[in-house]
Order: sequence, then structure tokens, then C-alpha cells
Amino acid sequence: MSITVECPVVGDLTEGPHWDDVNNVLYFVDILARKIFRWEPSNNGLGTLEVPDTSIGCAVLTDKGRLLFGAGHRFGFIDPKTKGIEEVLDVESETRPENRFNDGKCDPSGRFWAGTMGPIPDASSPNITEEGALYCLHRDRSVTTEADKITVSNGLAWTQSAMYYIDSLKHIIYVYDYEPLTGKIGNRRIAIDTSPETGFPDGMCIDAEGMIWVAFFNGWKIIRYNPTTGTKISEIKFPVKIVTSCCWGGPDLDILYVTTARISLTNEELEAQPAAGSVFTVRGLGVKGVKSNIFIE
Repeated sequence: MSITVECPVVGDLTEGPHWDDVNNVLYFVDILARKIFRWEPSNNGLGTLEVPDTSIGCAVLTDKGRLLFGAGHRFGFIDPKTKGIEEVLDVESETRPENRFNDGKCDPSGRFWAGTMGPIPDASSPNITEEGALYCLHRDRSVTTEADKITVSNGLAWTQSAMYYIDSLKHIIYVYDYEPLTGKIGNRRIAIDTSPETGFPDGMCIDAEGMIWVAFFNGWKIIRYNPTTGTKISEIKFPVKIVTSCCWGGPDLDILYVTTARISLTNEELEAQPAAGSVFTVRGLGVKGVKSNIFIE
């Protein structure tokens, strides 16, 4: 196994990697900078799109070549060529104005699931807020609320019969029964309680064997779990503290792309972690992943 800096320091809070398996490029976001990045490994090319909003939590490809994003309180599309934006729906600006979109992904049937989070409580506060929610943008552009009372809505992954979902500040990975035809979820229960680990579960992806790979914010690592048994299978340590998310990429989907962040690091920590905020790759894992699902317009 080898860990390499693939794309050197690009942002303070890089998140949401999404692999374009047609063009062999990686998309990811810098949340607070409101930017979507396009990284082309073949020539080390880095392109940028900026979304006019307070933040951007996630972005995925559509079958028409556009990018669908969750930014601020809204869903929208952006055309990478013209940079034109089409707003779909604002979900929380009136009801929860302090919230913002965070992580989001598409399910195997082409729906877009994205969640929100409220303000992070002060470190001295004994309570965590449950202001976030999980939404599903269906292919007909209708939006349904699928979960509420969420602290920080984060990683998502699917099989053909299950959906895994992370509520970060609760240290919980939930599993739901999932119906691909309708997108209906139910029977929520705890798949994994990650509280024994350092850090908070953040983004995740799933491999071809049905195992999930979970990034740990403030935890220096990614852990591979068996979500059926809750067993920790293996752990990958990184030279940076804030590991935010991961996805599979490369022509054979056997390279793990990993986003990291610099936000909240002290000057001393930044000096000790010069690669913080970079995108890493992990090769030689002996495992293949699955494609990043796209939205069907």
C-alpha cells in the first residue's frame, strides 16, 4: 500500500470527492471557498468553478454533463462549460437560516441525497444541536425530507437493499432498508457506533465487497468496516489530522481518493502537517470500489 499527495494543498475544507469514470477526472469541493474543483490526473490539471452562495457542501455529475450541487440552503445545477446556474429549490433559508448543506451523493437509481447541518456548538457547550436534516432530490425534481434531528449530516453509501448514513456528532453510522425503485427508506438502526475512535466519522464510500470506508475528521485516518457485523477490518493512517472523505477512482476503480482539510489547525499544526488540505491517493489496497453514482436528469 502506498499513500501519495495527488493534488497539493488546494483548500481549507476540501470535501465530497466524486469520480467521473467516463473522463477519468475527480471532482471535489472546498466548502467555505464555494468552489468546485476538477482534477485531471493524466496531466495534473486543476480547474475551478465558483458557486455564488455562502458555502457549497457537495457536487455530483449528471447524465447531461452538468454538476448538481447543494450550496447554502439550495439545490442547483451548474454547467461546467458555460458556468450558467439553474436553481432548483431552496429548502431551509426561511425555517433554518443558520444551516447549510453538507455532504451529498446519488443513490444507484440516480436520485440526489444531501443533508444539512446547523452551527457547530462551542467547545464548552455540553449540548449538541440537532438542526440538520437529510433531503432527497428525486429525478422529477421533487424534494422529500428523509431524516430530521441530525447534528452534522455526512457520509452516504448504498447497496441494492441498504443505505448507510453518518450523523457525525453522534458518532453513528446508521443503516436503513432501501428500495431502489422508489427510493423509500425505513427501519433505521445503528450499524456502527464509532465513539471508541478518535475523531468524528465524516465522508465515506463503499467497495465492491460491500465494505464501507469511513474518513475521520480530527482522527488522522480512514477505517474500513464490515457494516453488516460492525467489525473494524483495517485502518489507514495519514500524515494529516483532518481526513474528510473518500471515493474510488482510476480506470479500474482501485485507487482511493481522499480529501483532507486545514480548517481549525493551529499554526504549529500547519507547520507539522504541510500537506493538510491536499487530496491524497491510496494505491495497492487489493480492493476495488464502485462507481460514483450520477444524477439522472
